[in-house]
Amino acid sequence: MTTQRILLMLLLAGIAATARAADRKPLELGVIPYLPTEKLIAAYQPLRNHLEEKLRRKVVLSTAPDFTKFLERSLRREYDLIVIGSGLGRQAELEAGYNPLVATRRNIKALIVVRHESPYAGPKDLAGKRVATIDPMTGLTQLGQDIFRRAGMLSGRDYVLVTVKSPSNAIHTLLHDDAEAAVTSALQYPQVEENIRSRLRVIAESREIPGLLFMLRPGSVIGANSLRDTLLAFARSDAGKQFIDELAIDGLRVPTSKELKALDDILPELRKR
Repeated sequence: MTTQRILLMLLLAGIAATARAADRKPLELGVIPYLPTEKLIAAYQPLRNHLEEKLRRKVVLSTAPDFTKFLERSLRREYDLIVIGSGLGRQAELEAGYNPLVATRRNIKALIVVRHESPYAGPKDLAGKRVATIDPMTGLTQLGQDIFRRAGMLSGRDYVLVTVKSPSNAIHTLLHDDAEAAVTSALQYPQVEENIRSRLRVIAESREIPGLLFMLRPGSVIGANSLRDTLLAFARSDAGKQFIDELAIDGLRVPTSKELKALDDILPELRKR
């Protein structure tokens, strides 16, 4: 066989391999809609680019109109990879088989705050009262409800949830007397202006749970261990560090089975919704 013929065969094989790669169905990276869609897509472009380069196949970004629709699509295994709140992620793990690969280093912790002059000293004092919070499907609200649940109280039965758009809206709802308490983030609370924070009082705080989980659909052609390594390598790259800073997630880490199992007690409230 001549050298020219060997080179031609290698060239044709390379072209065929490239064509096969191009024909493969793109991987769909679904990101829960915790930011406005335009901002979400822009923020996750560096991760998409990194995955596309390392996995050598096209990766498309996707989301959903709201948290519930995103969870429904995840439970139908419509996404190859998902970035999802840890409570919803645990449900996707148990009910759809998604594999949790990494979690954000920044955890979530909720605070119950009331007006400074109010008589409420703990969750039980808020029986029959209104509690302002964000979407009930979010980790922050799940933790807020967990505080009440540990006090033997359930939303809709022992207190009323008032849903608002953001934790800061929850605080303003409280200060405008449209609620007797508010659920806010322990991370964001110190950043509240002093003249507003001086009018508030913290009466309870939750445990911490992971913020976001990065998960892989069962039966994927991508190996879980190699994808985990790819995600952790991204976190160490310059583009990854910028991604982490912009989203304020503090980095990526491998979650423990213990902390994932600890999410199970918030699932009944999620399933009701």
